[in-house]
Amino acid sequence: MQLGSIDLNLLVPLQALLEERGVSRAADRLFMSQPALSAALARLRRHFNDELLIRSGNTYVLSPLGTELLTEVQGATGVLSKLFGTQAEFRPSESHREFRLVGSDYVAAIFGAPLARAVAAAAPHTQLRFEHVQDAVVDNAPDSLRDIDGLFLPHGYFENAEHIDLFIDPWACIVAAPADGAGPAELTVDSLGIRPWAVTYSGRTAVTSATRQLLTLGVYPRTEVVTRSFLTLPDMIAGTDRVAFVPESLARRFAARSDVVVVTSPLELPLIRHAFWWSPTHEEDAGHRWLRTQISAVAEEMRADA
Repeated sequence: MQLGSIDLNLLVPLQALLEERGVSRAADRLFMSQPALSAALARLRRHFNDELLIRSGNTYVLSPLGTELLTEVQGATGVLSKLFGTQAEFRPSESHREFRLVGSDYVAAIFGAPLARAVAAAAPHTQLRFEHVQDAVVDNAPDSLRDIDGLFLPHGYFENAEHIDLFIDPWACIVAAPADGAGPAELTVDSLGIRPWAVTYSGRTAVTSATRQLLTLGVYPRTEVVTRSFLTLPDMIAGTDRVAFVPESLARRFAARSDVVVVTSPLELPLIRHAFWWSPTHEEDAGHRWLRTQISAVAEEMRADA
């Protein structure tokens, strides 16, 4: 199908209809009349030869094709917004650009928060969208970096991509605080192999330094809980005999909790060397260059405060 034969004015209504799952809410969101949006829906149904929205009682649900299109249209509108928002000169105070950044919730909390403050101060109308890292982004890098403004990820997952070094974090080990108020039992390599583990991720994006180290020693840890969120690990540990390894800067945030404690790890683990990675296709983008200066400045401040 030739792009010139498609009415791209239908793209925004399509996204609103699929996200809002109804004509009324989508019309309010787009400041359109309901008859006008109903007409757009009819055209979209003819184009895709599919209902897209199917009435179920007093509500609408997405058809199987509508569900598939939702992810595609969100990606397409993001690409188009970025394309037409690109300028030869980037004016931070005037820009309404959205920057799409991908990483773990831990990096969003530790690094993303000061970055958001710096960007808001210099470019108050821009938006940072932090998205949770998915396996496919890492597995398909560096090609996958074309579709986002950048990825927060430690060194060691892929090579040959442009990056900015951010900060270094040691590993820390957390266990449940003993109910009797006594100090936690000392961990040994053997006990790490016996106790169940709570870990983040399970694919190639998994942070597995401790696991790999144990395997080299002939110890095979038993994973009992896998979570996408570093911030949920203390709740997975409290009141159990599980053990988890977390970045030290995050472990310090758990210090106020009374149900988990940081213990000395019997393993010598390599430091986590965080970096910000981007596609070479962004290299000459004025807005992206500006974003990179903000990231570099925040990283320098963090290193100075360490």
